[in-house]
Amino acid sequence: MATYISFDIGGTDIKFGVLNEQGKVLEQGKVKTETCGEKIIATLVDIKEQWSKKYTFDGAAFSLPGFVDVNTGYLKTGGAIDDFYGFQFKDELTKKLSLPVELENDVNCVALAEKWLGKAQHVENFICITIGTGIGGAIYINNQMVRGHGFMAGEFGYMFTKNVFDIEDKATASMSFTASVREGLRRRYSKLKNINSIDNISGKDIFELASTGDEVAIKVIDDFYNNIAIGLYNLTFILNPEKIIIGGAISSREDLIFNIEEKFNQIIKSQSSINEFNVKELVSIEKSTFNNDSGLIGAVYHFLTMKNKFK
Repeated sequence: MATYISFDIGGTDIKFGVLNEQGKVLEQGKVKTETCGEKIIATLVDIKEQWSKKYTFDGAAFSLPGFVDVNTGYLKTGGAIDDFYGFQFKDELTKKLSLPVELENDVNCVALAEKWLGKAQHVENFICITIGTGIGGAIYINNQMVRGHGFMAGEFGYMFTKNVFDIEDKATASMSFTASVREGLRRRYSKLKNINSIDNISGKDIFELASTGDEVAIKVIDDFYNNIAIGLYNLTFILNPEKIIIGGAISSREDLIFNIEEKFNQIIKSQSSINEFNVKELVSIEKSTFNNDSGLIGAVYHFLTMKNKFK
């Protein structure tokens, strides 16, 4: 059976794993992401060499942040990794690893994992959204990934949830600022409570403070859910997906879906033309299946898809 080494490269960590062609994770690990591109590549080579003592690999699959040209393997942008902007990733890693290489956007990999083995196996129209440091997205319509002419489709974080013309700080109008854990929760709470650095407060801390009656935490969380619901409401009527699948660490919260649906329903009830509906009649909002393994699994599925495409 064919075996692949898969990498999910994020701004904080590089997750890696050995997977077979059925998407089963055989082994896995994680290391911190270096800030220097050359050091990141050296780490990838070292991981591959170590695992090559035990496995013979048929290819290397990558999940990466930014705008990824899946046809050429060129990174237009690289998320938090500055050295990956305008970088011919595929050619460089093919040489360094001495393996066939394919790469895909990180949230697209989440969607591909769901399509291959998760909650979207029998769904033709769905979207994925990841809620974390920022907001990421992926669009699957008519049984095909939608990437757009510049490979930027699904960048939901750039949507506005506030009127950009009515606020002084224009940058804070986007969904990445109003509905992400980093900005919508941690930075907003820090600002209202005069906390010097967001490093001194986590999203988990804020939820715990709300449970003890902290009024600022309660307000910040309420606004956070409002802004997620506004974004998902807009996407539901633009794309009409059967499912919205939510990823990111916050998806482990038991009350996440309930709170989003409650806010979504409040928006629906405010609109006279659709107020007889409820959110469950319009779209199914669900948590992702594979959590931290999504990128590894989706990257391998993309590799297999590209391999079959050029047979």
